[in-house]
Amino acid sequence: MPETMIRIENVTKVYGSGEAAAAALSGISLDVKRGSWLAVMGPSGHGKSTLLQIMGGLDRPTSGQVHLDGAELTRLGPAELAHTRARSIGFVFQSFNLLSHLTALENIELALWFGGKGRDDAHARAMSLLDSVGLKEKAQMLPGTLSGGQQQRVAVARALANDPEILLMDEPTGNLDSASEADLLNLLKRLHEQGRTIVMVTHNPAVAGHAQRLVRVKDGRIEEDRGNGA
Repeated sequence: MPETMIRIENVTKVYGSGEAAAAALSGISLDVKRGSWLAVMGPSGHGKSTLLQIMGGLDRPTSGQVHLDGAELTRLGPAELAHTRARSIGFVFQSFNLLSHLTALENIELALWFGGKGRDDAHARAMSLLDSVGLKEKAQMLPGTLSGGQQQRVAVARALANDPEILLMDEPTGNLDSASEADLLNLLKRLHEQGRTIVMVTHNPAVAGHAQRLVRVKDGRIEEDRGNGA
């Protein structure tokens, strides 16, 4: 089993063409160790979210290579790439991205159905995940009736539906109050202790301080890389 979970090699991402071309990333190389917790910081519009999306196969680089657990994502076709994402990566976003017409339980069950689970197995797994994030009693509630912190914990439970090794998180605490932020960070600490690899984009230095390693991105390049990444 390789020590490196994610490897970014000389990745460039350019949007537009000709005079309208703009480079979001410019020759970034980065290794993320298995089981590590990495925080990515930097000014808005300087490539942090683009880097995260390319790591997770949600976007393709203009040039360079992306390796996930030894597999080169940039060589995979759309179907194989989607399967790899579903199997290996859980995504969590600032805006929660829960379906408003589905209950907390159903939001998680849906992810499990897409992952190939049968109805009974999906129900049992979804209830177990809600219990693990402290929301079993909220299973039948719609997202709009939950607090921001509760919605984000449902989103984390959904991200864990297919037991991914990697969590990619874009400003996961951005819409949370201080108490909800603390609850979420405690949950992430437990998940990291269980061996999951976490890459988290954040603007908040206090949130970034929970990670083992900090990378700062500016103008599409890595400006700073500190911490052991272990």
